[in-house]
Amino acid sequence: MDGNLGNRIKKNKAVITGVSSFVGMHLARIFSDANWEVMAIITKPLNSYTGVRLKRLNVLRNNVNFITGDILETNWLKKIVGAFQPNIWIHHVGYTENYSSQNYNLQKSLAINVLSLEPLYQQLMGGKCGVIITGSSMEYSICDVANKENDTCWPKTSYGVSKLAQTIEARRLAVQYEVPTRVARLYIPVGTLDSHGKLIGSVMKALRQNKRVNLSACNQKRDFLGVNDIGDAYIKLAEDFPRKNFDIFNICSGEAISLKDFLMLLCNITKTNKIFLDFGAQDMRVGEPLVSYGDNTKARLLLDWHPGSLNEALKFL
Repeated sequence: MDGNLGNRIKKNKAVITGVSSFVGMHLARIFSDANWEVMAIITKPLNSYTGVRLKRLNVLRNNVNFITGDILETNWLKKIVGAFQPNIWIHHVGYTENYSSQNYNLQKSLAINVLSLEPLYQQLMGGKCGVIITGSSMEYSICDVANKENDTCWPKTSYGVSKLAQTIEARRLAVQYEVPTRVARLYIPVGTLDSHGKLIGSVMKALRQNKRVNLSACNQKRDFLGVNDIGDAYIKLAEDFPRKNFDIFNICSGEAISLKDFLMLLCNITKTNKIFLDFGAQDMRVGEPLVSYGDNTKARLLLDWHPGSLNEALKFL
């Protein structure tokens, strides 16, 4: 176990999985900054990580406890829950390789995203620990209006199917084992140390090198949210457990902005040259939805959560 929590007195304990990911790292950072004692789960020794994942973990190195393990191993889970006795388990780990592709490995995804849940709930039964599951906007059906939590879901992608299956299984287990659970359906996070392979990271990397970026017309409308606002939402979700055993929340800005307007705004705030954005140089991906955004009214009213502006979130890039 690595990390130095210093001499701070911490009342609440959080286990967070998937901390080498972009959002997972920021969740661990934000909970630690909020004076939670954080146990950050990693799947291999800390010194074996490289690239952006190592950079993310280095941000956390002095503020969390790292522990290596496999959430699919029941005996390991029992040991961790028994030794640490967390107040909250943030289940952020998930299989995301090629998540937007038709070649997504659904079988592997179901093992990680769904089958890992029951052994966890069995260990948490009878304790004082709640669970937050990281869900996805891709659980929803494709439509041209804001997604609401009570919408009927017919996901188009295999990844969306696996995340919806995770939500359904989490609800079943929350009732069966009496473990309070919240599903946070995330839209598109914005912040530092995101992957260069994603849109924002790849565009920013090219612009800072004064390289041309080949883009579609970018008329697609999406919902972007600062990663600090996401962390704040998770803390609010942790406080919501006494209200109800199970619930789902959209964690989103509640606004749809075209990718073109978003990228132009990104250039203005980061003072990079928009002349290198070549809109219309390539076709939009086949099957990509034109509109995807969420309604965050439920989170605003029940959690008293109020996300900041997109301009504010982009200042951290």
